[in-house]
Amino acid sequence: MKDPAMPEGRWNPADQRHMAGSFQDNRVIPYEGIIVTDMSEEQQILIMAIVHEFLALWPAEPLRHRLKQILKHLNETHFCWIGGFGEDDPFYYRIQSPVALFEFDHHSGVFLTNKEPAKYHIHTIQRLPNGNDYGRALRELLRPR
Repeated sequence: MKDPAMPEGRWNPADQRHMAGSFQDNRVIPYEGIIVTDMSEEQQILIMAIVHEFLALWPAEPLRHRLKQILKHLNETHFCWIGGFGEDDPFYYRIQSPVALFEFDHHSGVFLTNKEPAKYHIHTIQRLPNGNDYGRALRELLRPR
């Protein structure tokens, strides 16, 4: 799934199509794809169902707050897709807004034997854009003064 038409820097051997992968802390990632509020209501519900899956392990009250925050920025949320639509086709997608970034990608193997992206080899990423990676903002609050 490394398309020769992809712009420089859009693919790398370690993270493949992921833009917010390893060692990309606070990277400014350009928006790609369609704005979610330009989608049908049914499609918007599906996007929020995907977001909910990424946040499925959050406790109820923080989850409620986080979903409210994401919904507030839905008109600034982009969805992009790379790959096929067939049952066996690998794909990548990203949901990105000023307050959330979610990525899903089928990868080829590094230690596995699949040379091409495969549906059994999945990587996902969830980040807060513009800071707060790995709780950085919390560390600053907790630092002794």
